Amino acid sequence: MRFDLQSLKLFVAVCEHGSIARAAEAENIAPSALSKRMSQLEDMLKTALFVRSNKGLELTTAAAALLQHARVLLRDINQMESELLDHAEGLRGQIRLHASLSTIVQYIANDIRDFVALHPSLRIDLQESLSPAVVRAVAENTADIGVFGGTTLNPGLQVFPYHSDRLVVIMPPDHPLSRAEKVKFSEVARYPLVGPQAGSYLNSLVLRAAADLDYPLKLSIRVNGFEPVRSMVEARLGVGLVPEHHARRYVSSAPLVAVQLDEAWAERHWKICVREAESLPATVQLFLKHLLARRAVSGASGAQE
Repeated sequence: MRFDLQSLKLFVAVCEHGSIARAAEAENIAPSALSKRMSQLEDMLKTALFVRSNKGLELTTAAAALLQHARVLLRDINQMESELLDHAEGLRGQIRLHASLSTIVQYIANDIRDFVALHPSLRIDLQESLSPAVVRAVAENTADIGVFGGTTLNPGLQVFPYHSDRLVVIMPPDHPLSRAEKVKFSEVARYPLVGPQAGSYLNSLVLRAAADLDYPLKLSIRVNGFEPVRSMVEARLGVGLVPEHHARRYVSSAPLVAVQLDEAWAERHWKICVREAESLPATVQLFLKHLLARRAVSGASGAQE
């Protein structure tokens, strides 16, 4: 049984778009030609791959299995082509990293800097995403390594601890809570709150905590990122939750104060996920070991402070 790589690529496109017409448009091919390709693929496999419904094309069990293998195969071929191109350009490898914005700012930027200093021939393609999208990208083989928070898991992935941070509350210096050493979330939630981005790790923590309140949460506005949180708090649109790493800079450069959030969930735990560490390309394994080693060093340093 011989598979045509172009047909597999088109098959993946049909699965992702859920439609022959949309996939044909995306891949710049006539719908009739694409439909013929799918029929030939079904004939070769001697099984149906799609079931037509009101919602479009639905994958059969055979199609779902083929999709998983096709993505891996196409990923490996793309990786091979990229590495060969890199060799021609004096480089020797590419690593696809997806991570949440908070970890990029606090940890990953420095980790990448030190890794590239040790291995200047390697290239890292970094993409910022919300934690659920990070896990999904690794599971679907569009990312080699993911850094995420929360309990968004996929049973097919390996997960390693990375770093932890602690949330504090920033507010104007004349806010009623500004003189407290620490505050409970129930106290904070009585005032307007600058809400985190929907779907983010922080948003999931806030919503779970709000579910235990006997009064509604006062979300004055939602923003994406901690710099906008600071701007909204400075504009007196509410108090904000940010990691201590950010709060130290904000308090030193703006009329704001930071108060400790006295909740167990205020300590956030970030994780690294990969498909199968042993089967990853050598360059990806090298970077994974670097991240885990940096975590270990950071943890040891923190224990001494």
